[in-house]
Amino acid sequence: MRSKPSEVAVANVEPDGSSFFGRAAWPLLILSAVLAAYFGLSSLLLPFFGVPDLYTGIERWIVPASGALQLAAAAVAMMLIARRELRGATLAVAACWMMGWLETLPSVTRSGLDLNAEARLTSASFVALPVIALSAAVLAWRNRYPVLAALIVTAPTTAGVLFALAFGLMIAMYGF
Repeated sequence: MRSKPSEVAVANVEPDGSSFFGRAAWPLLILSAVLAAYFGLSSLLLPFFGVPDLYTGIERWIVPASGALQLAAAAVAMMLIARRELRGATLAVAACWMMGWLETLPSVTRSGLDLNAEARLTSASFVALPVIALSAAVLAWRNRYPVLAALIVTAPTTAGVLFALAFGLMIAMYGF
């Protein structure tokens, strides 16, 4: 049966989740979407309820606007995760990370990339976050390796969880 030119036939190439990595991608996507919603909500509300004079000029509106967009993208990601659409959820989480990166632009343009020892991680995340988000988005868009794209886009969340676990373990072993 031929489809009309106005109809688009899309093959369902979603992974069945039978592999370990296919099953591990879903909880990581959920955690990434929840964290992105939290970051978006805090960025949206900070200038209004937190510190009103924290940002000046156009920065005062860039940060809440990107926070609102990050919150909306996180809501879309959670909806797509609930529908078990790996490709769309990966694209939405990548959009969340790009919106989070967008809100760091005003401080970087004001202060520059600080490469002191304590700020190297922030500078590395400023450079790596768009690379991670865009590479995962391209892989998800092409739909060739959807599980790999999901694991790439959740790499910042995975690194944060592993760091928090290692920190908690060190505190439990040695104390403050």
